[in-house]
Amino acid sequence: MAGVLSRIASPADVRALPEAELPRLCEELREDIISICGRVGGHLGASLGAVELIVALHRVFHSPVDALLFDVGHQAYAHKLLTGRRERMHTLRQAGGLGPFLDPRESPHDALLAGHSCTAVSAALGLLEGRRVLGRRGHVVAVLGDGGLTGGLTFEGLNNAGGSHLPLVVVLNDNQMSISANVGAIPALLRTRGARAFFEGLGFTYLGPVDGHDLGALVHALREAKASSRPVVVHALTLKGKGFPPAEADAQTRGHAMGPYEWRDGKLVRSRQGQRTFSEAFSAVLEDAMARDSRVVAVTPAMLEGSAMNELKARFPDRVHDVGIAEQHAVTFSAGLAAAGARPVCAIYSTFLQRAYDQVIHDVCLPGLPVVFAVDRAGLVGADGATHQGTYDVASLRPLPGLRLWSPMVGEDLAPMLATALAAPYPSVLRFPRGTLPPLPPEVHPGEAPLEGARWLLRAKAPRLTLVTLGPLGLAALEAARAETGWSVLDARCASPVDEAALLEAAACGHVVVVEEGTTRGGLGGAVLELYAARGVPARVRLMGLPDAFVPHGDARVQRAELGLDAAGLRKAGRELLEGGRR
Repeated sequence: MAGVLSRIASPADVRALPEAELPRLCEELREDIISICGRVGGHLGASLGAVELIVALHRVFHSPVDALLFDVGHQAYAHKLLTGRRERMHTLRQAGGLGPFLDPRESPHDALLAGHSCTAVSAALGLLEGRRVLGRRGHVVAVLGDGGLTGGLTFEGLNNAGGSHLPLVVVLNDNQMSISANVGAIPALLRTRGARAFFEGLGFTYLGPVDGHDLGALVHALREAKASSRPVVVHALTLKGKGFPPAEADAQTRGHAMGPYEWRDGKLVRSRQGQRTFSEAFSAVLEDAMARDSRVVAVTPAMLEGSAMNELKARFPDRVHDVGIAEQHAVTFSAGLAAAGARPVCAIYSTFLQRAYDQVIHDVCLPGLPVVFAVDRAGLVGADGATHQGTYDVASLRPLPGLRLWSPMVGEDLAPMLATALAAPYPSVLRFPRGTLPPLPPEVHPGEAPLEGARWLLRAKAPRLTLVTLGPLGLAALEAARAETGWSVLDARCASPVDEAALLEAAACGHVVVVEEGTTRGGLGGAVLELYAARGVPARVRLMGLPDAFVPHGDARVQRAELGLDAAGLRKAGRELLEGGRR
């Protein structure tokens, strides 16, 4: 007998199902999500917890005439499955396949492109007001995870929406989790009678709390919200990871991103190479620093798990601060710590630091406070795609006065770089990639703190070309240069300020290729060109980096090869530069 899900091609089919078949539909959605994540990985836990909620939403609202905006896409795999994408779900997060989050370019049922949290309420209110102005019909629903209530942008949206008197529907998917367990006063308030007073005080009608796994209760509440002429909050209590015992038993993240995995002899076996990552290595180095100096504290915006800081939190519970999904607060909180004499290390993904750029400038750099930013996921990130690529941190941070921007090439660089940053009286950045640690080549000598300037990895006796690199791409440059005659390799190490003497020496051969895993518009290459222009250096320069476009999801190693950022690509670029100089 064919399953229920196989008969669903669009939300209209969900509305047409007999009520008795809805529980089976939910079961099959969970089975598909578990199977898909087992094969290709993905955000499992939140999507399992939101199955009944999404079925109820499509039962009551008529997407895409009614717009459903999900805060991020962690919770929305069932939405993808119900909106005509089931046959392609095996391509999720793969190059050329379905995106990791929701995207209106992928489906008209995706009303909001979002890889960052806390955006749904603001965007939904704008969409609703825009429709009103243009005389367009349709309801607008913002599906907000309770983790989004730790971020300031959500409150800005709620404040505006509550005073607008527009019939915005906010569905609060409350599972008490962000990636890890939620922190702060608001998540605790949600599980008390104070939740009603809180939202009603903001101008919303409050419906709930509703059992988020009771379809009948959900449908009833959503229909009531749909009929309202004023802003409404439907508060649904859900369990992240529901229906998958290993996720339910995972106290840290409830199976936030468990795959790939498989069942063997009745046990869950997760695919993991066991190699140490840059994040784990940095956390270990930070732990040593905290053990030596009681002034060193760590701050993270809901990234304890992603930044490999759970063990650090267990050892130093009072000196590791998870502030929730609140990047701006994390940066300014770190500024306050530094002003008090502490030595804060703010661990934050490159893509998330973008959200706190004003705070970096105004609250840290302007007063010159010694905050250390550990910028994780710098460069290509693979399956998380365009919203998470660490593309712009060098270009955006390099112009800031008084800030030092370091980038390790190997794991052994982390300890001396962190020690240098912690000893400095000014703000510092350590940017490192997502991925496992490479082996230490014999040409690479990490050095001891305090570090200063660039380092030569390879010096040709009769130099014809210099590869100037930043971060782990120096390893590809070394591999390329070993196969050529007269090629040198300079690891810039610090992108701001640059080592002018070393870069001028690099240009003496007449040909320079600058290699970085970030945008070439304003990055390290821009700094090199600025220096050469100011000094009248006549060298021929080629910039290699990420393109002037948003890089989609895929395999980061394949993408580097496609962009010419591997050894073969760098050899090709160098040879072309040399040949062009002879014409």
